[in-house]
Amino acid sequence: MAVCESERCVFDREKGDHYIMIRPGLHRPVVIPKKADLKEDIVLGVGRTIGLDRKQIEAKLNPKKKKSKTKPN
Repeated sequence: MAVCESERCVFDREKGDHYIMIRPGLHRPVVIPKKADLKEDIVLGVGRTIGLDRKQIEAKLNPKKKKSKTKPN
């Protein structure tokens, strides 16, 4: 849900075992299962619904950590 929220989607309602999110400009709501681990095809489908490609989804799910520029002693 965090990826959807970062793309300006807002929680609308729950229906059964799914969260329903909406965003102005989308033709349909975003439906997310209430599972801890989602399969890749579901994640990619949700990403396509909100307008993200595979690389953008991966970047949001696995942000790169910045290396600290401290000098060794």
